[in-house]
Amino acid sequence: MARILVADDELITLRGLERVLSNEGHEVVTAENGEEALKILKEGKVDILVTDIRLPGIDGVSLLEWVKQHLPNIKVIIITGYSSIKGAVEAMKRGASDYIAKPFSLEEIKMSIKTVLEEEAHSITIPSGGLSKQEFELIIRALNHPLRREILNLLRTSPRSFTGIWRNIGIKDPTAVSFHLKNLKAMGIVEQDKNKVYSLSTLGRKAASLMNMVKVEEEHTQII
Repeated sequence: MARILVADDELITLRGLERVLSNEGHEVVTAENGEEALKILKEGKVDILVTDIRLPGIDGVSLLEWVKQHLPNIKVIIITGYSSIKGAVEAMKRGASDYIAKPFSLEEIKMSIKTVLEEEAHSITIPSGGLSKQEFELIIRALNHPLRREILNLLRTSPRSFTGIWRNIGIKDPTAVSFHLKNLKAMGIVEQDKNKVYSLSTLGRKAASLMNMVKVEEEHTQII
């Protein structure tokens, strides 16, 4: 289980997350503002930071930037309102592991924590080949999330509309698919034409070419 810091200025959300995650067996500490969250980060061991993107004082993105600079092993999950989806995409570009859009269900938060912990346990290691450092880092971030891997797998076979991607992936929440598509587009891995059809960019094709290596690594990890 993990030690999780939850930062949110809405007490109902804060206490709800504390209760749910504690019931899952995690050790949970809470903060009602960015300054309090930063103090906890500096004082004690934290495995995962779950933070609202908008906090009084130090906001969630600033906390993310501090973590990535000083404690890069901590995983960060961003909580955002739907109106702040662009901010969440920017947070993912800066190193956040996942996002949760308000209003969210208890199952969504539990699944997000599970995904982040699995990402840590089954981190992907692949040879960089002829890729630049920036290209390699972008591809690793794309492949380290299971939903983004599914999207790349679909687009590897043929370009698809948003509806085509969403229906083939088969998850209930189209917002999550939309978010990760925007994230992949911001990374330069996916592109969209004038008809709003998604396809892999040149960098995306390089990422797709490494998918078999990822599968081998995942299978090896499961056997262990």
